[in-house]
Amino acid sequence: MNQFPDLTSFSLEAVLTILGMAAVTYGMRLGGLLMADRLPQHGRWAHVLERLPGAVLISVWVPSALSAGAIGIAGAAATVITMALARNLFAAMAVGMVLVGLGRYFIS
Repeated sequence: MNQFPDLTSFSLEAVLTILGMAAVTYGMRLGGLLMADRLPQHGRWAHVLERLPGAVLISVWVPSALSAGAIGIAGAAATVITMALARNLFAAMAVGMVLVGLGRYFIS
């Protein structure tokens, strides 16, 4: 028979881990704010930094869509097409998610 962990008490290690993770997260945000003035505002590096969030998102999104099979690829294609036509990020994400959801419900 499986024993469930006692969730009413905390160990010192758990509390220190949570506090450490909070400190690192806050430090990263604060560091970003403090360094923002030192980043280039014009030129090649500014252009690279502008495009970086999209590149990171695509590097996570494409393997996920490919691993989902034909339904995932269709959802990704619908998202890209909707974004190209409507230029609305929310609409593009909604179309892709609805298509994948309907595909999984009716096909899988």
